[in-house]
Amino acid sequence: MTDKMRKPMPLLVKLCSDKAAYEARPQRKVSFDMNKLQKLFEAVDNYQILVYTPYIIVLKGKGGREVTFSEDGRILLKNVSGEGEAKALACDVFEVALKASKLR
Repeated sequence: MTDKMRKPMPLLVKLCSDKAAYEARPQRKVSFDMNKLQKLFEAVDNYQILVYTPYIIVLKGKGGREVTFSEDGRILLKNVSGEGEAKALACDVFEVALKASKLR
């Protein structure tokens, strides 16, 4: 039995203008069912939900890293050491989130 690996959606990661966080954006338009996303993140051990609204979810990850996930797929990443860590964290969060996506 062979498992086909699904290629992850590419993310653009850049330092925010205030230089206090990184922003990651999917290269394709996507939207998320935030109720479903909340349930997905409640079921994983890597993240704790700090704030939930119908438009954003704020997560706390290991090492005090903070992730704000928007309904349109934008991700704000705080308390990361650099762009490499920001990209790895964004990819990890996005992989979980894609299960709640409504690809356009």
